[in-house]
Amino acid sequence: MTDEEDDYLRKLLTLLDKARQFDAHTQQNNGQWEVQPRSSLAGDDAKSDPYQVSHSAWHALAVAVDHLQCLRSSVLAEQSATHASTVIHTHAQASLVRGVFENSARAVWLLGPANRIERLTRRLTLQAKEVEHGHRLRELANQPSAKTKQERLQRLEDLLVGAGVPQEQAPKAMKARPSYKRIVREAGQEMPMGADVAELIWSACSSLAHGDTTGTLAFLDRKIIETDGTVALAEITGSISLLFHATYFAVRMVDRAAALYQQRATAHV
Repeated sequence: MTDEEDDYLRKLLTLLDKARQFDAHTQQNNGQWEVQPRSSLAGDDAKSDPYQVSHSAWHALAVAVDHLQCLRSSVLAEQSATHASTVIHTHAQASLVRGVFENSARAVWLLGPANRIERLTRRLTLQAKEVEHGHRLRELANQPSAKTKQERLQRLEDLLVGAGVPQEQAPKAMKARPSYKRIVREAGQEMPMGADVAELIWSACSSLAHGDTTGTLAFLDRKIIETDGTVALAEITGSISLLFHATYFAVRMVDRAAALYQQRATAHV
């Protein structure tokens, strides 16, 4: 390991240790998820019931923290007061960072807009996407739902109209299914990192999670062992610097999601 790699590893371990502050989101039940009356989220939940904005945002935040905990466990194979044994994978840890990043980004995306109608629209279109996915799973499993897909989608559209979206605009709004690329970029816009950096981090981790050759060659460390004409035999190793930087931005996204949740869930004075 080079001095630079050692420095990045120490930074990564420090970052993961400080991120333990988020463990309370999944390991304790001290009412962190509770929404106070007269708060922004209380109003959102009343208009989106039974698809409460707060439930979806907290779930996304909890899933992000769960991935973060798993990432920490995968990096720290063994730890004592004076010693730490670490493991850096080539691809698998990027999958975990992506899970941290895109789930916390979803929470930021849901909670970020100052306008209630926009928050409700995002929540209900996200649910519409789940309705379509859920019905497809039921088709594949040959387990039909008691309600049709159209009935469930109509219920979501009715909630949107009830929240204040004009009747003639609701169908178009409901058809705008959010992609993760859109969610990540718009969440990034809520933060100093910006949309482009957010998409870069998410795309790099996704490329490695998918095992893409492009991501493998672009983001991992490699050493050419031998060549045979135009074919090269290379040793691929995990990039500690990439893992640190991706984790750094992922933790920043979790922090923003947690702060937004607290802000929206706190009663107005």
